[in-house]
Amino acid sequence: MFSSDPLRVHLSLVSHTNIGKTTLARTLLSRDVGEVADRPHVTETTDDYVLARDPAGCELVLWDTPGFGNSVRLAERLRGRSNPIGWFLSEIWDRFTDKAFFLDQRVVRHIRDTSSVVLYLVNVTERPDRAGYIPAEMEILSWIGKPVIVLLNQMGDPSRAKEKEEIEAWQKALAPYPFVHKILPMDAFARCWVQEVALFDAIGEALPESLSAAYASLREVWVRGRRAVYASSVEAIAHHLTHLLTMTELVPTPSLKDQAISMAQRFGFLKDKTDVVKDAQASLSADAADSFCALTTRLLSVNGLHGTGVNREIIRRMKSDWHLAVYTVDKSQAAVIGAASGAASGAIADTAAAGLTLGFGLLVGAVVGALSGLGAATVYNARHRKEGMELTWSDKALEGFALEALLLYLAIAHFGRGRGAWRAAESPPEWKDQLQKLLSENDFGFEHLRDNPTSAQPSLVHHVDGILRKIFESLYGRGA
Repeated sequence: MFSSDPLRVHLSLVSHTNIGKTTLARTLLSRDVGEVADRPHVTETTDDYVLARDPAGCELVLWDTPGFGNSVRLAERLRGRSNPIGWFLSEIWDRFTDKAFFLDQRVVRHIRDTSSVVLYLVNVTERPDRAGYIPAEMEILSWIGKPVIVLLNQMGDPSRAKEKEEIEAWQKALAPYPFVHKILPMDAFARCWVQEVALFDAIGEALPESLSAAYASLREVWVRGRRAVYASSVEAIAHHLTHLLTMTELVPTPSLKDQAISMAQRFGFLKDKTDVVKDAQASLSADAADSFCALTTRLLSVNGLHGTGVNREIIRRMKSDWHLAVYTVDKSQAAVIGAASGAASGAIADTAAAGLTLGFGLLVGAVVGALSGLGAATVYNARHRKEGMELTWSDKALEGFALEALLLYLAIAHFGRGRGAWRAAESPPEWKDQLQKLLSENDFGFEHLRDNPTSAQPSLVHHVDGILRKIFESLYGRGA
């Protein structure tokens, strides 16, 4: 029996107690609902939330239900309702002698009478053949009589091979139950919105024909919202990279007086008070750190998460504590440093011609990641101008910044709301390896964009979107 209201599609989220239903509900709804705690029976009431609403007034409703407690006893009671004694025990006896158990039965009847599709969440760390409650809960779901989509929770960040192995194990264990429509990975704590699209596709396949038209409209509303968030995230990353691309610091051409002072300092007659090149480098690095802070804040906002992002006090302290390792690059040294650092010959030539002193900041967080392993001659570009030397980030440094920005987005896109405030954590090595490979195969064309700043933002949007779609395809078998 399906809900008779053609304008409302009902999804009931059910599981054994303390598996993570409310955590997943928060993630799917993109807002904090219910209570999340590491103890049984946290959710004590059946609560409904609107996942999507279309212009015609159709609604996609998600029900967060109390977990199945004593599943074996509950299955026995439902089994006995077909005879008078069983009905009496269920409807009268339990009402007065075991109120909690009576309410459990009412929840199951509510799911049966209301649901269009049941989403059954399981703990993947418990093998299906060893979780004693699974057979009893399958019997309960059979009594409910609605299509069931099984969601594998607490998977962490498994490899594709491991994920496939887990899915196959549960498919084999649940093969005797024809009402199980599909088994999908859906970690409540670390999943991506691309996986949620797969869930919504599976729900559409499980629904009866009478709800197909309403659901198609609701799915489109939901997917459009998710893709709008994704598009805003891509725009934010492109804006960050455009800002880094167009950063410049001018090192003025030294006057005769400056040259005389520099000569005196070189021979120890005067103490070196300032270094304009180091100042320019520090300014570029500080601006890059500020831009990364702003990007983090923006991505958290558009993805509906809360958290402090990058600790600005650390950034402020970092700016005052930077130590710049200085390398003097002239024509005689250029080849040696180029061989050691892997610098592009063009950058070396520019640097040698300028006769500049180069350096790079030993930074923390994303800026460290972006610049780590780069030799001095590969971090900055130096161009001769009439007013002096123009210092900008090199293409190699910009590729490092792009990698860190993309890793940041993936971390935020996979952050389940049930985990509370967002906190930065180490990304899975698989993400970094695949992104590095994609960046090496897909040239951003930074050098060309540097000469055409008006085309930088749309071009970078295109490149960032293309790389993220490819990594989603690699991770989940489907693009954004």
